[in-house]
Amino acid sequence: MKTTFFITLLSVLTIALLVTYLVKKEQRSMSSLSSKFIRLLERFNSWQMMR
Repeated sequence: MKTTFFITLLSVLTIALLVTYLVKKEQRSMSSLSSKFIRLLERFNSWQMMR
């Protein structure tokens, strides 16, 4: 039980670090970040349609 909790905690922390790093890299314009996210969503939707 404790191991799974620690694993989830670690994964959440790493994801948070990744997001902050990406935001700092793309800080000059948040619009580019949101456009990237939208593109990812569109790709996911198209992949779902193909299935």
